[in-house]
Amino acid sequence: MSEQLERDPFYVGYLPLPQAIKRFIVPWLVGNVVLALGIAGVVAQQHGAPGDGVWDTANLIQINGKLVKEPYPLLQTSDGTYLLVEQGKIGSQDRVKDLQAGGHYEVSGYLIEREGRKIIEIDGTLAEPIASIDSDQVTGGGFVSDTADLGTHTLRGEIVDPKCYLGAMQPGDGKTHKVCATLCIKGGIPPMLLVRDVKGATAAYLLTDHEGKPFPGSYHEYIADPIEITGQVLRDNDLLMFRADLDSIRRLGANE
Repeated sequence: MSEQLERDPFYVGYLPLPQAIKRFIVPWLVGNVVLALGIAGVVAQQHGAPGDGVWDTANLIQINGKLVKEPYPLLQTSDGTYLLVEQGKIGSQDRVKDLQAGGHYEVSGYLIEREGRKIIEIDGTLAEPIASIDSDQVTGGGFVSDTADLGTHTLRGEIVDPKCYLGAMQPGDGKTHKVCATLCIKGGIPPMLLVRDVKGATAAYLLTDHEGKPFPGSYHEYIADPIEITGQVLRDNDLLMFRADLDSIRRLGANE
């Protein structure tokens, strides 16, 4: 029987595997496993690191400071600036519309943070998640304004929604996140222009039009695409802002 199998390498399930077939199939299987691992490694290398963003939904916190309503809602505090967003893919414009701009408030919510950039996701289940307080109740002695005009610059980067990028999603940037980022920004979450240098260090700019008004929906098609854009850079305490000349925006080619 064994001599017959050597002469006629025909596979029969209940008989031993012929040597001729075995000599082919074993290297073929090993080669495919190595190829699959190699492809997986290459694909993994193409993805950026998801980052060390934090979305701490386990700990409800209270942050107090001065409310800014335009161009986007945020809270200026003694330990930095916090963007204010709702739970889900929604900005907090409707919640703060009847509050006093420049007034002092305590906000209850959950911290989203990455590389020193911070968001409070307001706890919408509370009866009064934003409460008015007196100026002498503000933690840390209050807020001291420090602003500067850093001039006109041409930047290359990507428009991201900061809620996802700073921690709600990992990763929260790139082409695979385009639909989600677009829905978040359409829902009122402030857009940011994310810029990386050659070493991978990032800078994030709160993005507006050239007048400092909210980034218009007619330009949402550029979200998550590599772009180049010119505009005025402003520093508002620890927050960088970019007043974009929207006529200058262009998509970057693969080799740029």
